[in-house]
Amino acid sequence: MANRIKGITVEIGGDTTKLSKALEGVNKNIKNTQTQLKDVQKLLKLDPSNTELLSQKHKLLADAVKATKEKLETLKTAAEQANQALANGDISQEQYDDHCQ
Repeated sequence: MANRIKGITVEIGGDTTKLSKALEGVNKNIKNTQTQLKDVQKLLKLDPSNTELLSQKHKLLADAVKATKEKLETLKTAAEQANQALANGDISQEQYDDHCQ
C-alpha cells in the first residue's frame, strides 16, 4: 500500500526505500549545515566580535531549524500512514513494529 501526502510516497508493509530517499536529501542538507556551522564557530573563536560571522551563524542556525522541521514533518507523515494502515488492517502489528523501530 502506498499513500501520497505532501509529495512524499511512503510504502507501508513493503519497501521503505522511498522514505529513505525522502529523508536522504534532508539528512544531507542537515549534515552540510552542521559542517558549515562548525567552520563558522572555529572562525568566531579567532574573532568573536566579527558581526559578519555572527550573522552567518544566525542564518545557518535558522537553516538547521528549517531542515529539522522538514525531517520531522516527513517522519510524522510516515508515522501517520503507518498508524492508519495498522488501523485499517492493511498491515499486521509485526510489520508495523518492524517499520517503526
